[in-house]
Amino acid sequence: MGLTVEVLNDLEARNLQAAAQAALVENNAIALIELLEMLWSCDLEGANTVIDAVLQRLQQLRSLR
Repeated sequence: MGLTVEVLNDLEARNLQAAAQAALVENNAIALIELLEMLWSCDLEGANTVIDAVLQRLQQLRSLR
């Protein structure tokens, strides 16, 4: 839940760089999937940038398995 709150705070502050960066350094795939689900279902400005970062990070984590 910490990742979601951090990203939402960054999006609210219109800090897309920080929101995307938080996703790109997250190691917990479950937290990333929860964030992706939340961003996908809401209409937040800048969400697509973070969605792209989440998908990229999930792909990276998958390749490490």
